Amino acid sequence: MAACWGVMALQAALLSADVTLSTAEMTLRVSERAEPLSLVLHVDRTECLQTRRRYAFAEVQDMGGVWHPANALRRQGDELEVGFKDSDTSVTLAVEAREAWLTLRVVRVGGSRPKAVRFVSLSPAFTQTVGKRLNIGWNDDHALCVMAVSPATDTQVKGQAQVTLKATVAAVDRGEGGVIPDVRLTALAQDTPGPRIEGAAAAIIACRTEAFKRVAREVSHAYDLLTNELPDGTPVKDSPLVHGSYFFLGAGVEDVDRIVALCKASGIRQVMLNSGAWCASPGHYTINTKMFPRGIDDLKAFVDRLKAAGITVGMHAFGSKVSKRDAYVTPRPDTRFWRKFEGELAVATDASQTAIKARGSLAAWPGCPLSAKTYWEGGVDKHREVVIGGEIIRYREIGPEGAWDTFLGCERGAWGTSAAAHPAGAPLWHYGVDGCINGYIVDQETTLPDEMHARLAEIFNTCGFGMVYFDGGEDVDTRRFDYYVSKFQTGAMRRFNRPVVHMGTLMTHRLWHSFARSSTVDTYLNTLSGAIQAGRPPATWPTVKQHIDSSVAYMLSVRGDLMPGELGWFGVWPRQQRHGRDVEGLQLDDLEYLLCRSLAFDCPVSLQTSFRDLDRHPLTPEILRLFKAYEDLRLAGTVSEAVRAPMREPGREFMLLQRREAPPVFVAVRPVACGHGQSPDVRAMVGAYEGGSVATFWHAVNGTSVTLDLLPTEARVADFDDQRVVVEKSREGTLTLPVTTHRLTVICPKVAPERLEQKIKNSLCTSSAQGYN
Repeated sequence: MAACWGVMALQAALLSADVTLSTAEMTLRVSERAEPLSLVLHVDRTECLQTRRRYAFAEVQDMGGVWHPANALRRQGDELEVGFKDSDTSVTLAVEAREAWLTLRVVRVGGSRPKAVRFVSLSPAFTQTVGKRLNIGWNDDHALCVMAVSPATDTQVKGQAQVTLKATVAAVDRGEGGVIPDVRLTALAQDTPGPRIEGAAAAIIACRTEAFKRVAREVSHAYDLLTNELPDGTPVKDSPLVHGSYFFLGAGVEDVDRIVALCKASGIRQVMLNSGAWCASPGHYTINTKMFPRGIDDLKAFVDRLKAAGITVGMHAFGSKVSKRDAYVTPRPDTRFWRKFEGELAVATDASQTAIKARGSLAAWPGCPLSAKTYWEGGVDKHREVVIGGEIIRYREIGPEGAWDTFLGCERGAWGTSAAAHPAGAPLWHYGVDGCINGYIVDQETTLPDEMHARLAEIFNTCGFGMVYFDGGEDVDTRRFDYYVSKFQTGAMRRFNRPVVHMGTLMTHRLWHSFARSSTVDTYLNTLSGAIQAGRPPATWPTVKQHIDSSVAYMLSVRGDLMPGELGWFGVWPRQQRHGRDVEGLQLDDLEYLLCRSLAFDCPVSLQTSFRDLDRHPLTPEILRLFKAYEDLRLAGTVSEAVRAPMREPGREFMLLQRREAPPVFVAVRPVACGHGQSPDVRAMVGAYEGGSVATFWHAVNGTSVTLDLLPTEARVADFDDQRVVVEKSREGTLTLPVTTHRLTVICPKVAPERLEQKIKNSLCTSSAQGYN
């Protein structure tokens, strides 16, 4: 017999009978060879597993990285003993049957110690939607989820739910009739860093989809998972708190009135305060007295005044890293940061040497040509540092070629530390660097996170913030990524007054019960800048609308996890130069493309901007007016599904046509170049409307006159609010439009859209240009 326990008697004992595990609502059967056979709901006899392909219920990974599938299973009372192919490792699972779920917990590991254990693996019958973060497969009727119920447990969806046409054709040609989606919902644990494998646990939930959130909430309370609920028990993610859009910007105590006016103009009732505005130094979280001169008193007054105006205020914060200018770093660096690389000095060094030799290769370190293709966030310059004792040393490069064992061009005593002599054999290390704030990543197996989060919670609770966004969630020890992303947010959130709108860079499986909404991405310009600074510029710059389509795709993937999404962070920026090229400012058609998706999917938008950019952008008043019109319609819920459905199609563009004495309508439109493209600052969209046509015009920076070969009697001209606009006749008796930074609407009841489009192309524009800066 191939493989497993190493003791044949035990192997034979295990191969005795199939195992049946039942709760009041379901029955799971697993074969004596540790293959899942069936999971049936009692209420309607629905089979919840894909049963046409056999697979192992569990796996262990040996120290060499090889995975060994389970091939033997035996029940001993309330425990399951699992054996594995070609391995003497054994795993014992305790079984806990609740009414609506079944929990398995690792209680013992025998034989050779594994590197990791995947102790649950189930292939769902429901793959219409697979939520990779929630670890769930579901359709309109039923759901199957493997849910972590201990901090040490991670989850992973293995395989693919989507089947390609090529794979389907190949399967049909083989006479198989089609492809079975190969999806497995798994729970796993590893030994290091952090907690050991023993104690890892997961709940198997199978139920009708309509009941899933209720059962998931019961699970969260049964195992004291991090929750975030209203007083009546409603999770924040299922409350009206997450429905509204929000601004993300920097402001100070003197800006309250301006924020209130901005919210009134846009229809937005939530504002998230940028970390740099309120916090001078992530780590000790000292208050930025340039923006809040009286410190926390001014910050609290800022929040209170906005709350009095009906505006929820959020805190944007960094909880897993510390600024290099913080007191945790200078004048002597704390030892409780994550050490990404370690080594030791080959020879002694004095306090002035600029070439420092290490023992062994530094090939993986930042600054070595061999690691040039590694992604160094914010650029490699921020990462070229080594710590020896209490000194931080910046270096220019690693050499010499071939040896790669010496830090060259060293700047001693960086970040306010003191240059010092160090003996041969002294330990040296590289702290993991976050290139966003230029800070060090904390070691979450130390007491540093507790200190930081206690201070952060003091500020959050004292000021009465109603939202929080944990940025830089990816900046953790990557050896146990999801565990540490979850851990630092859990540590902070348990100290925060709740309920709050909990958001962050990454929603992990174990944060699902607390998260309120997700799917943020960096703004269009920041996405491009980040890639360029990290040495990975895009081959071609995507358009703003392509960026929006990517944001929509991310939002929809989050909805697959039964989590509300958002479209953002979406920037509002004026035209400018970035990385040696001209970048156009946000235009009304790009914004409306976004707003149509927001309306179509009933999804809030987050606008990331600054007062400076709003002041510099000529279109700001119209941007806010357009945003408010869409936000009001979305929140009112008055636009029918029939109208919203076409807006979900990528690439399709629509315009909102407001009418004073009738409901608003949405018209499919397309862009058209004015004056044969000779006046690029004049923008126009055209579409069919009520047997005729409609067009919108605006100027990107100031204003111009646009003369169309139309009689004034052929067109009705109005502004965005449907107020009539007086137009002039040209000397030839045709229509001359006053095109400005406010959108102009031209309705031509008897002119076909193709004819109007041609007239716009042939129009005469008199425009003044404005450059990029």
